[in-house]
Amino acid sequence: MKKISIGIIGKGNIGSEVYHKSQSNGWIVNWIAGSKGIFSDLSEKTKIAELKNYEQHLQGLDGIFLAIPTLDNGEAGFHYIKSSLNANVPVVTCEKGALSNYFLELEEAIKNQQIGYSATVGGGSRLLRYLQERIGPQVQEIHAVVNGTLNYIFEGLSNGRSLGEVVEETKKLGYAEPGAKHPLEVIIKEAIGDVPMKASILFNICNLTNERMRTKDVKIETIEQNELKRLIKEATNRRYIVSITRDGNNEEDVIWGFKHKIDDWHISAGFKHVEDNPLFRNLIPSGVNNAILTSEGEFGKDGSYVLIGPGAGPGPTASSMIIDAKKIMHL
Repeated sequence: MKKISIGIIGKGNIGSEVYHKSQSNGWIVNWIAGSKGIFSDLSEKTKIAELKNYEQHLQGLDGIFLAIPTLDNGEAGFHYIKSSLNANVPVVTCEKGALSNYFLELEEAIKNQQIGYSATVGGGSRLLRYLQERIGPQVQEIHAVVNGTLNYIFEGLSNGRSLGEVVEETKKLGYAEPGAKHPLEVIIKEAIGDVPMKASILFNICNLTNERMRTKDVKIETIEQNELKRLIKEATNRRYIVSITRDGNNEEDVIWGFKHKIDDWHISAGFKHVEDNPLFRNLIPSGVNNAILTSEGEFGKDGSYVLIGPGAGPGPTASSMIIDAKKIMHL
């Protein structure tokens, strides 16, 4: 039996988890790359090359794992993906920027199953795959909680915990986006940085229109300190929800977020009041879980369907990436 050889770009929590899970599957990790260069293993004792020369080390690999954070509009992730595909090496990614801004450019490779993308939205829940199976003309509304960190924070606030305490816990557990320190900064990175990218991928995967959504085209409201105080007071009744609906006339009680329209579809997100829509009560997950709900038929006459699963965290995300890798490498 042929031994599977892979490379990993990204040495953070998720990249390290992918490294260990790959070895557990009996795969050979030829190298793992980080900001300091390309190394033979996680210890960084044996340096193979500088990161800028990674393209020279793609030949002979069965797959690449891209496990880097999004620190730009997806240019870096897009470059890594295109370079790997040009070398005829399939890619499994959890990086969100590339698919949220360059989906159209990558769509053919996605259709040809050269890119595994399930971990870009929903962590280990695999809600994108679930949604693709449910989507069709019968779907009138889609609602999703796609940021487990924000859900975790607001569940903690609902249970009487302080914002500082619960935010510190999310950082220690590896749920928060890297680099954020102040509680407001953590919420900004998740709500303004993370969720719009996931919303774009979510919409594009649904294939509802010929036009594709790009995060950099979305106008996102600025988060202010005084609104944070209001959110803390109303935490029990607020969750950050992404909605994709045909009807854009609904008045919602929303704090922060964005609204975007493509053809007849309205994409919105923000800290919505859970009583605004009766469907929301079935949507809200616990902890860092993610959830997605589809309402089908006119006024939901064909039912509402919900998937809830683990969202934030290196373990669930890496597990989803491994599942994708087995599919695109036909294992």
